[in-house]
Amino acid sequence: MSKPEHGSWTGIGDAERALLELMSIALSADEHAARELCRRWVRKPPTGSDQVVALRAELRALLTTLPGRTPLRGEAVRDVSAPSPAPEDLPRDPETHQTLLRLGEVDGATGPVLDSSCKAMVDRLVAERPVRERLLEVGLQPSRSVLLSGPPGVGKSMTASYIAEQMKQPLVVVDLASVMSSYLGRTGRNLRAVLDYAAARECVLFIDEFDALAKRRDDKSDVGELKRLVNVLLMELDRWPAGSFLIAATNHLELVDPAISRRFDVKIEMPMPEYSQRREVLALLPAVRAGDVDDECISLLAVATDGKSHSDIVKIATGIARQAIVEDASLDGLSERIANYVMDTLRGKSAVDSEVRARIIRLAHESLGYSQRKIGQLLGVSHPTVSRALSSQEK
Repeated sequence: MSKPEHGSWTGIGDAERALLELMSIALSADEHAARELCRRWVRKPPTGSDQVVALRAELRALLTTLPGRTPLRGEAVRDVSAPSPAPEDLPRDPETHQTLLRLGEVDGATGPVLDSSCKAMVDRLVAERPVRERLLEVGLQPSRSVLLSGPPGVGKSMTASYIAEQMKQPLVVVDLASVMSSYLGRTGRNLRAVLDYAAARECVLFIDEFDALAKRRDDKSDVGELKRLVNVLLMELDRWPAGSFLIAATNHLELVDPAISRRFDVKIEMPMPEYSQRREVLALLPAVRAGDVDDECISLLAVATDGKSHSDIVKIATGIARQAIVEDASLDGLSERIANYVMDTLRGKSAVDSEVRARIIRLAHESLGYSQRKIGQLLGVSHPTVSRALSSQEK
């Protein structure tokens, strides 16, 4: 075998090439590349090895036992939450000394209220976590990232918190106000510090308002700095380790660079809540439960909030409860307050869908016992209009 030209790796066998590749990675101290090489050899050992089974077993042992940025460490038997990072260890902007990350609140007591499609996708992400080792053994890359999109207030942040809780990982949230800077190069440096920090430990990294960092590169109004941020994100998403999990959220998916959105393993579009989700959101509110609100009134408000987000619905219901406490020092009459709020809100609004108005009239008449005259007064419509609505519902 002739001596290869320095750095060309030509004219040598597969085993020697594998050794050179390993030494190159070791000398560059690229742990991520070293682990990827180990996983590749688990799937397809270098040609010429006569101890393939033993080699694969030893490589798996290295991946699961050595410390560092391993995606496999302890997951198969993990039954306790990973410790939250200390606030003083969080990365900081070297000039302003502001922390670039903050510890997010993980509260999965009830979880977000999602439609069946979104819930199934979230559950599948969580279910992958305990079997990552098995996925890697058969040559499958576990999901490492998810992009949440949808209108404001539909539960993207709550979903991120729920995923972290279910994965038993600490949630770290990017502070965009600290990361973004008007000084050239500082935003890119801060972003890299954030990504390096999260990739080096088992955690869930959450980036809200993701379009601010990953804006389309064909936007003529943007400066080169934002285009460089996209390049940083592209590289990091390609090499993101399976030990950490990245969640990004945006209200404007159309603003995110297509190359970035394609890099996410999973994309979940979260729509405005349908009637069943709106009703569930209301039924779970502590104030509604404390006020022993009738099911009929919950249904009434769920119908009347068609087109509202989860956040808007919560604000409406808690606002009514707050007013009850201020005026009556009690939640005893909360059901009637909700019914009257719905009627008063819809009073004289011609834009209200006729089917929605008819359903509210029926609920108020049959479930709450309101007379047709009282319903007409509250809604600002005539008695015959109420009567026709009830008749159409019966038919």
